[in-house]
Amino acid sequence: MPNTLPSQLQQFDHRYATLSNEHGGRLIILEKGARALEMIAAPDKDSAFWRDPSALGTNDKWNLGGDRTWMSPELEYFIDGSGNYHFPAQLDPGSWKLTQTSPSQAIASMSCELQHSSSSKNVELELEKHFTLLSNPFPMNLSTSITDCSNLSYIGYETRTHMTLTPANLNSIHTDSSFSPSGYCNLWSIMQVPPGGNILAPTFGSVRPMTMFSQTEHIDMTLLPNGLQLPCKGQSSFKLSIDALSSTGRFGYLRQINDKKSSLIVRQFSVNPTGIYPDYPPNLPNHLGSCMQFYFDGGQLGHFAELEYHSPALPIDVQGQSTDVSQLYYFVGDTPAIQEIAKVFLGFLS
Repeated sequence: MPNTLPSQLQQFDHRYATLSNEHGGRLIILEKGARALEMIAAPDKDSAFWRDPSALGTNDKWNLGGDRTWMSPELEYFIDGSGNYHFPAQLDPGSWKLTQTSPSQAIASMSCELQHSSSSKNVELELEKHFTLLSNPFPMNLSTSITDCSNLSYIGYETRTHMTLTPANLNSIHTDSSFSPSGYCNLWSIMQVPPGGNILAPTFGSVRPMTMFSQTEHIDMTLLPNGLQLPCKGQSSFKLSIDALSSTGRFGYLRQINDKKSSLIVRQFSVNPTGIYPDYPPNLPNHLGSCMQFYFDGGQLGHFAELEYHSPALPIDVQGQSTDVSQLYYFVGDTPAIQEIAKVFLGFLS
């Protein structure tokens, strides 16, 4: 049996779904963690995602890679009672179950309970994720100057994630407009990609991102009148954040595969400038607005970058529901053509 991801998943008895487009492109959804673990645009064999092959055969490694959903604020749900960072197993890998699959769609769902650290309150979450393949947007938008995509490989998908939040001890209904929540909970989307590429983040105006944390004083980046370019290289880790007033709801990752070929990932998501985005850095616990984030591990945790976004939050004291919808487009082809795609999608070139 060839050493492909499906053969590895079968070897370790993982349940998964394979979604395929008409050109032979492939998206693999792993039941464990409800991750999109591999995305390949045929005939190319280069996956859009970073993954750790060694993590498939063990139960004690959460960091499989791919595109996953966590909850935020990070410092509220990933800190234990002793103040140490930990990964709540009930969230990742959780108890996800693939409930429906077809060649173009997969659905996974689970329930879990998390503790909000600073309030010591627990929340019960019901989660459902829908993955649906998407057609190439360029043949569908005839106004663009790019009319020939025949030499480009493509695959894309939409993720629709629904969350129902219930306080673990729901004994009252808050109707007072002056009610102040004990805390918040929101969906947090994290896509892991191989290092060496450039993050391209359009913004409204020239925006310097907030540093969530950094191992170095100087982070190499280029600030443009309408966006940010951020190379993912070096030996220092960092995380940057752009708020909901500045985010356009779209970012990309442009990576050169060889001397002739490049790849481009573009993610699109909804932004609500009046929504609550409560993920915060350690020194600013009252910070709100952290909508779009970029992390690079400096080669210390497996050598990857993460392109992240958050959905608006729900208060943890009342029952509520939220739905997040995003689209992910992946192109592979000759570098000049991929750069032109990046210009159309993101407004500037790397």
